[in-house]
Amino acid sequence: MTGSEPVRLLVCVGPRCDAEGRGRALLAEVQGAAKAACSEALADGRLKIATRDCLRLCTRDPVVRLEPSGDAFADPDMDDLLQEIRTALRQG
Repeated sequence: MTGSEPVRLLVCVGPRCDAEGRGRALLAEVQGAAKAACSEALADGRLKIATRDCLRLCTRDPVVRLEPSGDAFADPDMDDLLQEIRTALRQG
């Protein structure tokens, strides 16, 4: 891993985002997609996935925040999210 900050995906599992298990379902989808598309970045620590109890970005859908940019996505399309991750990894 280089000296740069890792790219972090924070998946909200607070009470609104995880209503009916939707936040945790999004977490599982994000983990599976990232493992398939970015396994090397996960293995070497350039990409990290974590949960937060609340990101304070409430919508009707579960939310993911990409750091260090701070961009947030409500119920993201996985292909679009993966593209954002790849872009962030290249910039890091």
